[in-house]
Amino acid sequence: MEFGLWAMAFLGVNLITALIHITDNFLINLLFLVFVSVCFFVFYGAYIEKSTDIKHELYTVARIFLYMVTLMQVVGIACLVFNVSYHNEWIDLIVYENRFTGLFINPNLCGFASVFVVFCVHILTIHKFDSKYSALPATSRIWLASGLFINILTLFLCDSNASMVLFLGYVIVFVVTKFITSRGDYKKKQLILRFLSTLVAGVVIICCTYFLRSICQIGVSTLINSNSNIILSDSDVGSNITTVLPENSDVTFEHENSNVDSGRFTLWNQAMTIFSHHPVMGIGKGNILSYSYKYIDGGMHFANLYSGDFASMFASFTTDIHNAYITILVCSGVIGFLLFMIFAFRNGISIKKYLFRKGKELEHGIFPCLFSFIVSYLVFACFEKALVFDISFMVIIFWFILGQIMCYNVREKEEPLKEFSFKESVRKNLL
Repeated sequence: MEFGLWAMAFLGVNLITALIHITDNFLINLLFLVFVSVCFFVFYGAYIEKSTDIKHELYTVARIFLYMVTLMQVVGIACLVFNVSYHNEWIDLIVYENRFTGLFINPNLCGFASVFVVFCVHILTIHKFDSKYSALPATSRIWLASGLFINILTLFLCDSNASMVLFLGYVIVFVVTKFITSRGDYKKKQLILRFLSTLVAGVVIICCTYFLRSICQIGVSTLINSNSNIILSDSDVGSNITTVLPENSDVTFEHENSNVDSGRFTLWNQAMTIFSHHPVMGIGKGNILSYSYKYIDGGMHFANLYSGDFASMFASFTTDIHNAYITILVCSGVIGFLLFMIFAFRNGISIKKYLFRKGKELEHGIFPCLFSFIVSYLVFACFEKALVFDISFMVIIFWFILGQIMCYNVREKEEPLKEFSFKESVRKNLL
């Protein structure tokens, strides 16, 4: 396993952290440790199993997500148009805090799912990738077109800024990657002009996307607010009764929190306060909420969201800092953070070398798509917790795609199996 020593060391540090805080949510910290192990298993499983066709595997996953998420979003949009929503103590479906969630429990999950389907549609339209599996049922162009349209629409309606960063990052990095893979023998002036044109294209893409999002939100808001509202509560579902509330407040699909950071800056400052008390080994993911009450007056920002009997049961799981890197620093301490960053850096260097080494050979394949998704996700992780300490499908998808892209480099330099040598393993991982 390439760089596996760093991954094992990171897991070891988190186990020690859980033991240090054994009297505080030990089982929850242990559960998160198991989940991180699953992430590494998904990552390494992609290329350790030599008999697995990675492209076939990715093709199947892409089609499943295209069908499943698109259908979910269609149902969500239909409920939105007819103003049908569901609410209980902890979950708001269809609309949450004036933003579209569909059948997901929060707008950020809805937005991420939409962006991932856009990614899936993109790779399924690449001829060199899709034609390889002509023996399998072809992906209908109707599904591809409708999936692209519906998921971009739901991305706009959920008003998730983090998901927009992921989407725009993917588009812009893909353009830059295509520039790298299609490079020829350009003169210095030509290279500068192409770089500047790429930069201008990125700015235009960002401006146009946000303009389209605003237009979309206004249009759909005008459509649905002309109808009466039907809200299903727990008691309504149990007795099959719907309550009509024609005077319910209008849905505009805009953040109720007017701050551009949506409270993230406050969370990050509070996280660093907790970190200052346990900088070396961290506190473990399960202790963020409980330790925030210990070191911060009133606890973490948005702690009120975890009030109530049902919500409080899952508070230790769902409390987050909305920054994957700060989350690792707080939960695993400086030692764990450095180990993880070394692991990430070594893998990143390996991918970068492959990209520049192969160059034009990768122009028409799916490698630029995979690379663009990984890079944009790492930027996305600056605004979400979804890197390791978040039990969600987002994290599993990230490690799955990272495993897929690593297959290119690892399988290219495969060597005959040799007897395991601990000394040789340490040398390769460290050097």
